[in-house]
Amino acid sequence: MTSSQEMVTVVIPTRNRPDMVTRAVESALAQTYEALEVIVIIDGPDPETESRLGTIADPRLVVIPLQKNRGAAGARNLGVERAKGTWIAFLDDDDEWMREKVAAQMAARPPGVRYPIMSCRCKVVTARGDFEWPRRLCTPRDAIGDYLFVRHGLFKGETFAPTTTLLAPKELLLRQPIPKSAFDDWEWLIACGRIHACVLVTIPDVMAIHYTETDRITLSTCHNIDMALGWAESMRPMLSPRAYASLLLQATGGEQAARTATVRRRILRAALRDGAPTPMALATFLMHSLMPVGLRRRLRQAIYSAPGAA
Repeated sequence: MTSSQEMVTVVIPTRNRPDMVTRAVESALAQTYEALEVIVIIDGPDPETESRLGTIADPRLVVIPLQKNRGAAGARNLGVERAKGTWIAFLDDDDEWMREKVAAQMAARPPGVRYPIMSCRCKVVTARGDFEWPRRLCTPRDAIGDYLFVRHGLFKGETFAPTTTLLAPKELLLRQPIPKSAFDDWEWLIACGRIHACVLVTIPDVMAIHYTETDRITLSTCHNIDMALGWAESMRPMLSPRAYASLLLQATGGEQAARTATVRRRILRAALRDGAPTPMALATFLMHSLMPVGLRRRLRQAIYSAPGAA
């Protein structure tokens, strides 16, 4: 460890996925950044994972088994509390990092910013193929809520900042802990966007591999429309009118949440009544409403596989 390096603590919550979390831990311990510790929170009784991680002979690894399940947010917050590092990097147990990820993010921190949240581009592995997201990077000039939800194009992947890419000051996470929410990653970033001197910065390098899961709940795959729209409504005071409208039309109005005409009318009314929809948000919503999923996917593939496509 070099004396000039600030310590980074990697926090990984897990339960009942010993193979995946071992891969994640190994990718964290393989980082080129030297001032590093890795904390794994085993979120409830899980002797197999505890035994598997016990075979990793690296003093930088700390395993904390819990007797009761706290949920992902509670596990991450506990990891933050126990961290020795002044910086926290989150890694999901089913994802992994490139070796230079932490070093690249620490080197790219904008000077003079008290609370920089560092993200990165990542390889997104899906059943339909692999993608490199986000296509558009976030800079200190971007309002976090507007970046997350106000798309300039029709298709998802333009903006992207999953938890597994994030590195932030411990001071910020103690001030604004991860909320217990169905959409805790977005909710935390939205709340941070309201804090003075807090910015989100995406480095252009692909530094993480994000594996999508069919059982992971997102706004576009959420079957409980009342839960999704209720959450969106609770975010309205923290978002600009156009970000709120885009959250409804471009994120909540995705493939499954907007699956019936009644739901589509409900989303559109709320966006027009309480938000300020952009033309692109309305166009995206219209596409979701009228174009079959398979056709949308073929159109997206044609656009982004064309020579010179971003």
